[in-house]
Amino acid sequence: MKVKLLSPAEWAIAKEKLIAFFIRFGDSRITAVGIKALQELSPASLSSTEAGSAVVVAIEDGKLAACAVAVDAGEQACLIVVRSEMRGKGFATLLLRALKSHCGRLTCNVATDNSASMQACFRSGMKAVSLHQGPTGKSTLRFES
Repeated sequence: MKVKLLSPAEWAIAKEKLIAFFIRFGDSRITAVGIKALQELSPASLSSTEAGSAVVVAIEDGKLAACAVAVDAGEQACLIVVRSEMRGKGFATLLLRALKSHCGRLTCNVATDNSASMQACFRSGMKAVSLHQGPTGKSTLRFES
């Protein structure tokens, strides 16, 4: 398995394909706000660690296995999707750690009915710090590293 932080140029080339990946494998959990954040993420915003934005991918056997994106260190968006047949192998945890390493800190909001994402947050060392109502009306935990 290979984990790669995408450069601004790589994001510009792969952006549409990765957005399609999020939609296809997101199991309808990626909100319209999340998709909009991906669409609006410019290559320039990835060029500085001060911005706290990053895109990381995991490649397994030459195939895209997972992708994670943080915008403003997760304050605006923290999205992770793992290809269906590759779930349960720790990809989400690895990508969360990579985002945290690049951004310096990370925040994620996870609906309480999304146990796999909560587990990935906990396994990556994040802590649940508050409970609020998310954009879809579901109870949502805020995780911070």
